[in-house]
Amino acid sequence: MRIAVVGPLEVPGTQGGMTRHCLEIYTRLAAAGHDITFIVANDGGLASYRGITLRRVPAVKLPGWRRLGYSLIASVLAASGAYDIVHYHSFSSTGFCFLPAFRRRSVVVTIHRLEWQDEKWGLVARSFLRWSEWIAMHRARALISVSRNFAQDLRDRYPRAVPITYIANGVDPAIPTDPAQVEALGLTPGRYLLFVGRLVPEKGIDLLADTVAKRRADDVDVGEVAIVGGGIAGSEYVEALTARAAAEGISRLGLRTGDELAALYGHARVFVAPSFHEGQPLTVLEAMSYGLPIVASDIAAHRELLDAEAILFRSGDPDDFAAALVRVLDSPELALTLGAAGRSRIEGGEFDWNDVARATEAALETVMAVASTPSD
Repeated sequence: MRIAVVGPLEVPGTQGGMTRHCLEIYTRLAAAGHDITFIVANDGGLASYRGITLRRVPAVKLPGWRRLGYSLIASVLAASGAYDIVHYHSFSSTGFCFLPAFRRRSVVVTIHRLEWQDEKWGLVARSFLRWSEWIAMHRARALISVSRNFAQDLRDRYPRAVPITYIANGVDPAIPTDPAQVEALGLTPGRYLLFVGRLVPEKGIDLLADTVAKRRADDVDVGEVAIVGGGIAGSEYVEALTARAAAEGISRLGLRTGDELAALYGHARVFVAPSFHEGQPLTVLEAMSYGLPIVASDIAAHRELLDAEAILFRSGDPDDFAAALVRVLDSPELALTLGAAGRSRIEGGEFDWNDVARATEAALETVMAVASTPSD
């Protein structure tokens, strides 16, 4: 199959879960002999990456318009190229997916999040994201969702859309690491709460800081706190978060990858996930693979993944968050039970990248078969 992928802005060198998902799947499909092109927006650099051709679009420099400009130009290139399938990832990229559809390219959309739910958008941007969802649901020949909850919600709202296939995210097996790696970052192995994710408001990082500050004010020892992840350099939110972390003794470690990130997972005490919106968070899956006890908000995405594997608190409620944290911190037996349950679920096989790639390949081959069938 000749497949164009629209969604990842920068390859390589970005932390986003959607980009990671695409790379894990399509490097495997490229190795299987498929012709894969990522249409990306980062300047210069490589012409190919791990068997994938990189086709670059001009970057739109206007603040707030990068994604919209990318989705338009990428869709034009996908429509004009000799591709069998144009595979969009994330509704934020699908606003112009009708262009390759008009050129009889088979459009497939994988749903990672409902981006219009994010609080950061103004009226115009939110309206465009709602349009992007609507056009994708009407133009796609196949729909894939990483979340069963998203799939059901979209079935309810778009009953005439094509069937939605659930295909989970994957996760790499946990690897042993040296505790000296986290000590070098100023952390004590087994003593820190760990958050990993993009530095954006919907991840609930301010709620984490509020909760930790309140517990410390009440003389409750919550140990050290490590925030791992990158954000938009120079943004008001990132600058305010950086200042607050410095003032409150929270370690803001920036983006960490590879063995360093593995060590952070491997030697944490508790993983925290206070997000207000998620799809199927890779960071939670990674924490489960390392057998970490998890304290998470009770949003649908977390309820889908976590039952006996976590303590859930009422989303947005710092008192309930604090109570959940104290419950895990005060009971080593409970922490071990939660961690073991999470690791067991990961080892059950649903979240294996090889299986995810094979399921995606099968879905795309079905699209190809239908497209090549002569109509009556």
